[in-house]
Amino acid sequence: MTEPMNQESVYCPLSGSSKIVLVEKIAVSDLVSLYKKVLNCDVASEFGNIQEIDFYHSLESELYFFSPMITGSENFYEKLQNFEWYYLQEKNEYEYASKYIEKVDCVLEIGCGKGAFARKIHCQDYIGLEFSQKAKNLAEKDGITVLNESIQDHALNNTQKYSVVCAFQVLEHISDIYTFIEASIECLKPGGILIYSVPSADSFISLLKNNILNMPPHHVSWWSEKTLQYIADLFKLNVINIHHEKLEDIHKKLYLSCFLSQAITNNLAFYDNKKLIDCSLTYKIISKISSLASRFLEKGFTDLKMLPNGHSITVVYQKTISSK
Repeated sequence: MTEPMNQESVYCPLSGSSKIVLVEKIAVSDLVSLYKKVLNCDVASEFGNIQEIDFYHSLESELYFFSPMITGSENFYEKLQNFEWYYLQEKNEYEYASKYIEKVDCVLEIGCGKGAFARKIHCQDYIGLEFSQKAKNLAEKDGITVLNESIQDHALNNTQKYSVVCAFQVLEHISDIYTFIEASIECLKPGGILIYSVPSADSFISLLKNNILNMPPHHVSWWSEKTLQYIADLFKLNVINIHHEKLEDIHKKLYLSCFLSQAITNNLAFYDNKKLIDCSLTYKIISKISSLASRFLEKGFTDLKMLPNGHSITVVYQKTISSK
């Protein structure tokens, strides 16, 4: 990591501060190549003429973010929806968040997808916001109300309407972070509950190399517990709880493979372990060995006491009278 610098044209999208650190420069050609290899997905058009993406760390908010923040088009997400794993019906954060929702609540979910969370809860009223027309159509087949509009537009005519506003795995996809959070809070009644769930930068996923879904045009920011606490300070919210999910079965092999790769590369004096992308022959060999070994270790990795924090972190806030 380099020394802190003031970037004249780059600011933290959450705090607005220019006190940021350049962590890494990433060639767009490498991202395009990896998306094609791993997912057979051509994302070249998503980047236009941009040749390089910078990865920064904000010293004020602790947010990690990519610049420019190239977010995926609807066409990009339509391609990802072809994979069964993309819109999971069961998620740990759904189970956790549902504990904060009562039958009398009026709930707004931002980025609701096909309405998986709506099917889990029982409340007086539910509205979902979703850009994907395909996902909206699927949700409405089951009688779930979904609007194709942004939270910023929705907030204009729905001030202090909802008792609960939630967004699961959404913040990391958007570039207009500050106005997104501001509008979420605007839609809440005083004393209302705001729930965000994001991939955890405090977990193993921040150590994964060539993890294209944690980079543009899919994810454009990384969120830690410190950053989620910063949101509370910035917008004058009360933090009710921060929940780290335990490692899910679906991620055990990936975690173990990452753990083994780190153990091997940490013992190689010549190897740079901080790079997000590594297409070298050395890493390909290490990755193959780690992947094979993880298959055997996964079978015995069943003791709940041994499980580390998993993929996601969920924060529950409460809006106060002084909240923005």
